Amino acid sequence: MPSTSVALQRATSTALVHPSPVPAELDDLMPEFQVTLAALTDLEIRHEIELDCLEEWSGQDRVKRSLYAERECEYERSRAAHLQRLAGLRERIMGHH
Repeated sequence: MPSTSVALQRATSTALVHPSPVPAELDDLMPEFQVTLAALTDLEIRHEIELDCLEEWSGQDRVKRSLYAERECEYERSRAAHLQRLAGLRERIMGHH
């Protein structure tokens, strides 16, 4: 078994000795990427909660449908903005490879 241990040590040592350098701009993009993903996740959760509340609400169906349509429209608009932001960040990241 010593040969397996030596091979593993060499593979691990090689990986640690030669890390790929990350350009400074990519380091700067990571917080933006994380904030945008967090905002998108928050939007998704809030949207689900709002829809659940609407489903449980005992108001008139006509009013519920109107509120539902408003929420969907706002959700889609906000979601599109976040996805556009993520696409822009992805393009900037991919430009470094």
